[in-house]
Amino acid sequence: MQQSIDNDLPVIVIGGGLAGLTAAAHLIERGVPTLLMDADRLWPGGRLSGGDPDSFEQAGRVWHFPSEHGVHGVWGGYGNLRATLERFTTTRLQPSTGEEWINRWGRQVRVVEAGQLVRGGWIPAPFHYLSLLFRPGFWRAITPLDFLSLPGFLFSVLWTLGLDPLREEVALDGLMLNDYFRGWTPNLRATFEGLAINLLAAPREDITLTGTIAALRFYTMLRRDSWAMHFFPSNAHDCVIQPLLDRIREGGGLTLLGAEAQRLERMPDGGWRVVAEDSTRGGRRSAEAAQIILATHAPGAERLLLDSPDTAQAAGAIRFPGAVRNATVRLWFSAAPRPGTAGGMFTGDFLPDNFFWLHRLFDEFREWHSATGGSAIEMHLYANDDLLENQSDNVLLIRCMDEVQRAFPEVRGHFLHGSVRRNSRVQTRFRVPTADCLHLHTPWDNVLACGDWIAYDSPSFWMERSCTTALAAANEILITRGLEPYPIYQPPPPELLARGLQVLARGFRKTIGRALLKSARALRRR
Repeated sequence: MQQSIDNDLPVIVIGGGLAGLTAAAHLIERGVPTLLMDADRLWPGGRLSGGDPDSFEQAGRVWHFPSEHGVHGVWGGYGNLRATLERFTTTRLQPSTGEEWINRWGRQVRVVEAGQLVRGGWIPAPFHYLSLLFRPGFWRAITPLDFLSLPGFLFSVLWTLGLDPLREEVALDGLMLNDYFRGWTPNLRATFEGLAINLLAAPREDITLTGTIAALRFYTMLRRDSWAMHFFPSNAHDCVIQPLLDRIREGGGLTLLGAEAQRLERMPDGGWRVVAEDSTRGGRRSAEAAQIILATHAPGAERLLLDSPDTAQAAGAIRFPGAVRNATVRLWFSAAPRPGTAGGMFTGDFLPDNFFWLHRLFDEFREWHSATGGSAIEMHLYANDDLLENQSDNVLLIRCMDEVQRAFPEVRGHFLHGSVRRNSRVQTRFRVPTADCLHLHTPWDNVLACGDWIAYDSPSFWMERSCTTALAAANEILITRGLEPYPIYQPPPPELLARGLQVLARGFRKTIGRALLKSARALRRR
């Protein structure tokens, strides 16, 4: 039996992740009644969702630590995310004191603080990574042979400056991460591949060349302060997701959790009916609205649009990105690591890809440290299916514990407890959106789309792209209703040297392109 929701609402937002919550909160703030639907009845929030706590007994006390997907950092270019937090939450980001770059090549482990050095050095972008050469620890990570990578390094830098994949909608399918590092020595290649893996949150075999270029441009290559890391003061559910939900409800918005949209039906007046499976109350429910904002992850959007007769034909011609899964591993120790940063990257031969010492970030973990003298580390694994599908939790814990003890020998022999969270296969396998992808303006009247995989004229990634496209979708609705839109922030322009080299690299591209086109035409005439 299908039940209707007795509300005449102008807007339904499908998806309660960061994009959907951002769009709904901004609409409610301007007085537009909105219904937010999300499939998860307990932990909405998408890839910022919480979860059942990690609990164990130690020192005569049962400890509870909030579980989460594992999103902690806010980068320098996240202007629209920061604005959203300021409008709707009391969250105050805490600046990073630095990020360690820990590289394992064979048995050797080398540690260098890279974050403050790269963004705070005197060498301008795009060559600011050369600041690492002034840190003695980095010299232990390279060999004289690595200087043979200089021509390949310069070519990669110019390639990054001369091509703007997101603005130009250039995907170059078939060219992958390894093509970016042609001419690099194996040691440097392995080290900097780790940077790309962390930026794209995917195993190396799923990372494209243009995805790498776009991520490097946004996060670090064009400006030193793009890599100005700030951390959430607590888990993402408590400081982002729940405050946004609260503001939506306080403003009169409706939230329907546990409702998974199954079908979209076009109404005679041009509006839409959303039919959803309601796991909270049981059965099917439907709601009607003049406009829809589709804010789900890519697999969910593809399924919904193809399963709806009114959208299936056009959806069949849309290219949807794939998805990957990842895992979050937490380890608790009875001893603390050496003094250092709150987080950083593992590169080279390490299994995990990054780490966060949670007792240096969050209050509940600080309390653990104060009471026991212990520590807790969280690691993210952007691994392939062979590892994440076929390795048991115990195997992952043992392997990660071994890797942590290599990097931080101070905690060797002090392991207390571990947990593994295997996140669903909804992380976007990033491909540069092209003309055949789903855009903010969809092929269907009165249906808008937002999310980190949606095509839109912005160089942003992940949380910032979710907020940027959500703001743009909300603005479209506000404008049609004669209401004031919100400002949408773009990242600051490149630094002067990067800007000049960018002009030269693009000019070179165009010259070569014209020459190749002229040659091709000449060959055809023959």
